[in-house]
Amino acid sequence: MLSKRLKTVADLVTPCEKVADVGTDHGYVPIYLVKENICQFAYAMDVNEGPLNIAKSNIAEEGLEDKIETILSDGFDNFGDRDVDSVIIAGMGGDLIVDILARAGDFDELILSPHKRPDLVRKFLSENGYKISDEKMVEDAGKYYTVIKAVKGESAYDDVQLEFGPVLLDNKDEVLRAYLDIQLNKFSRIISSLEREDKEVEHKYKLIKEGLKYYV
Repeated sequence: MLSKRLKTVADLVTPCEKVADVGTDHGYVPIYLVKENICQFAYAMDVNEGPLNIAKSNIAEEGLEDKIETILSDGFDNFGDRDVDSVIIAGMGGDLIVDILARAGDFDELILSPHKRPDLVRKFLSENGYKISDEKMVEDAGKYYTVIKAVKGESAYDDVQLEFGPVLLDNKDEVLRAYLDIQLNKFSRIISSLEREDKEVEHKYKLIKEGLKYYV
């Protein structure tokens, strides 16, 4: 059974023929997508052999060896010339997601879930021929996660949109609102305890307040 975070990731995938899950860990997302007939075939990819072996066992247990191919690979390094309709990269930092995408080709659809620095991911998308078509934010086991869906197209985002998500802000997403309230309290305390100026902290505090203006 998928966690709330992984279910949110899977739900953003457009029904397609082939999907690739980079950093698949134990293969839960591709198994779900194939079992639910959302995707006809999946590539389960991971840089670590241990998790990939567990994914292989899980795939075999479901009898899906003919519909899910496992690939030991750092990003798309060993992907070759395989075709894919949608790409999932979740559960890693935004800097690593950007590094993987920068070394790969172009894709029709990206489902990305950075656990930190989503601003780097959104900036990369905007600068490399993608636009954000949908976003979700979910609270799972006390942590907040962002899931970004991007397709080919032109886009430009300001600093607030890069930080918190243009679609989430435009939709006045309630999970994002809860997150912003928590961050506002956190950074208010940090700023009040500062003994000297910290421009990075003050910039983040300003972005949070600008983000909350969407809810007025």
